[in-house]
Amino acid sequence: MSRYSNPALIIETAKVVEVGDGYAKVECVSKSACGSCASADNCGNSAIAKAFPTRVHQLQVKLTEAVEVGDQIELALNAKNMLQSAVLVYLVPIAMLMIGAALGKFITMKGIAGEWVIALSTLLGLALGFLFVRGLTRYFSRQARYRPKMHAKQ
Repeated sequence: MSRYSNPALIIETAKVVEVGDGYAKVECVSKSACGSCASADNCGNSAIAKAFPTRVHQLQVKLTEAVEVGDQIELALNAKNMLQSAVLVYLVPIAMLMIGAALGKFITMKGIAGEWVIALSTLLGLALGFLFVRGLTRYFSRQARYRPKMHAKQ
C-alpha cells in the first residue's frame, strides 16, 4: 500500500519496463486477494487461487517525474470510476440475459414458437450484453479519467 492514504484512490505498484517521451510502459502483476490473511494455509479458496498463474498487465502512463527502466512506481486510479466500471461490466450482461429470457418467455406465451426460443433469446441477450460491454470498455479506455496515473516514485 502507498505511503499516501487517500480513500478515493486505488494505489497499485508497477515496474517500469520502457521509458520514452514523457510516457512509460509499466507492468502490473494481478494478485489474488486470497492468501493474504492469517487463515490462508488452511483455506480452500487460497489453495484454488494459488493454482492459477498470476497475470502481468502492461500499460502506458504519463510520467509526472523522471524514472528509469526497472524503477517501481505507484499508479493511482479513482475508486469511484473503478466501481462504476465494475458495475457496468458485471451488471450489463446479466441484465441483458434477463431481458432476453423475458422476451423469449413472452414469445412462447403468445404461442409464436416453442420453448427453445427462451434458450436462444437468453443466449442472444447475453451475447449482446457482452458486445455492449466491449463497446463501453473501448469508450472508457479513451477517457483520461479512467486511465491510471503516476502517483509517486518509490
